[in-house]
Amino acid sequence: MEEIFDIYTREGEYIGTKEESICHSKNAGFYHKPVWIWIINSKNEILVQKRSNDMKNHANKWDMSSAGHVISGESPMQGAIREVYEELGITTQGSDYKFIGEYIADEFFEIAQVYLLKLDLDITKLKLQKEEVSEVKWLCYDDFKKLFYSKDFVTFDDEYRKLVLKLLEDNFES
Repeated sequence: MEEIFDIYTREGEYIGTKEESICHSKNAGFYHKPVWIWIINSKNEILVQKRSNDMKNHANKWDMSSAGHVISGESPMQGAIREVYEELGITTQGSDYKFIGEYIADEFFEIAQVYLLKLDLDITKLKLQKEEVSEVKWLCYDDFKKLFYSKDFVTFDDEYRKLVLKLLEDNFES
């Protein structure tokens, strides 16, 4: 069964619900709210995931730690907690997350809810959702930055890339 998303105006006003396929159509004309989660550890490393070969979009590309859609009736926080668990097998709670803000991706009609998690994880013990995630790895900041700007990473606009780099730098341990 197809997922149903809450939909919004660009300004964030709730206007109803629509099926995922309609929300992802080329010119949807309304927005939905995915969650984008970045995980860093106490060594100031960034967790990245490689998208599965089976993914419809950006197959075999490196991506943020976890991401997904907020299902209709679910809060963005509930969506973040669910996505991190589904993709990585990590049980978290709301107090683990730091809300960074919203990022509007007009090209995809998305109002992304961006979160940060600070966790020390043994990635060999993660339970990856094989349909979506083929691999994860920790990267030091310099290696992350190189990958983030490469063709091997999911494409983001420069405004979002700069926001992420500042977010990470501002939240690293001294």
